[in-house]
Amino acid sequence: MELEPGRDRPRVLIVTPQPFYEDRGTPIAVQYVARALGEIGVEVDLLAFPIGQEVEIKNVSVRRCANLLRLRRVPIGFSWRKIVLDASLWSSFSRLLSRRRYDMVHAVEEAAYIAAAICPRFRQPFIYDMASAIPVELQRQPVLKSRRIQRFLSRLEQWVLRRAAHVVCSPGLASYVHNQAPQAQVSEWRFPAQLPDVKRGDAESLRDRLQIAPDRRIVLYSGSFAGYQGIDLLLEALVQARQSNPELFLICVGATDREMAVWSRRIPEQLREHARIIPRQPRDRIATYIELADFLALPRGRTDNIPLKLFDYMVSGKPIIAMRHAAYEPLLDQTRAFICDPTSQALAGAITRACRSPREAESVGRESRRYARRQFGWGRFVDFVRDTYTDSMFEREESDLTEAG
Repeated sequence: MELEPGRDRPRVLIVTPQPFYEDRGTPIAVQYVARALGEIGVEVDLLAFPIGQEVEIKNVSVRRCANLLRLRRVPIGFSWRKIVLDASLWSSFSRLLSRRRYDMVHAVEEAAYIAAAICPRFRQPFIYDMASAIPVELQRQPVLKSRRIQRFLSRLEQWVLRRAAHVVCSPGLASYVHNQAPQAQVSEWRFPAQLPDVKRGDAESLRDRLQIAPDRRIVLYSGSFAGYQGIDLLLEALVQARQSNPELFLICVGATDREMAVWSRRIPEQLREHARIIPRQPRDRIATYIELADFLALPRGRTDNIPLKLFDYMVSGKPIIAMRHAAYEPLLDQTRAFICDPTSQALAGAITRACRSPREAESVGRESRRYARRQFGWGRFVDFVRDTYTDSMFEREESDLTEAG
């Protein structure tokens, strides 16, 4: 998407139904996309919820939908707050399209459903940024699990996929998209592995603050505390693994205030003195926790996508312990992680193996970092974004010419 002399810069509207900016998965990914577009000379409007930190990104203007109920936070996943703010986002989205022309709309998650409804009216192409399959995610809501509702949601998703100029999905989702919409143009994200630098001594200072003895070996989980993340499985596994490896210590980072109270009570008695539940932390502090850790855990077994944190885990060089799942296969194998079945017993066995095989653990971490540096550099990500937009806009121009003919 090179700029021609004398031509106005391409203009893109990113619509994200999340707070922006927050140090968690989707907002981090959106920031990456906006930053990459800004670097290649695209003028970006970024429409988000009226919650989050203010950030400055080259060539990016952050816009926010209205907040009539003055909400201060919105939880991850389905909630009444999300519905209220999605409705406000719809209104702001439609108003922007009526006032400005964009070369492309980049619609994140359920914003693509809004885009499918209103973009054709303005002859406005859109890219569907698909972090997960929404019908699959909504199966976790008891009221939405019925076969009739799931059929409706699946058909609705197919309609959105067919209307999108391009679908960019999380690694592991491309086959799902092709099954739902065989004609869809699909790419899979390969996000940059960019772990902030940690100052010398910060990790040991953190150990002191958390009152963790120097001889403890730390298993770290970071991320949301949603049920599907498998934290309960991880707690059970640590109880079992500590029977033969009493030096193990568990840190789980990322709890909300409510989750802090709930999960602190759910720690098994055997782990009370050997585990910490830590509230959400800024991204630069997460890097310090990763530096402190001996092992990095990915305990979720039910997943159709790859969590963004995996890219950071890989570039850290620390050994990863992950559940076996098709979604992870493009990135993880037995040479780059300790892979196990999705049970607490298997997870405990993988942790024990990592503890008892220091040479293998070092090799796994080293190969993971080597792979991440080779495959997930910032330059490669910028090239991917440029190519995706160039291809999508070219395909749209060809379609318009065909219709005109």
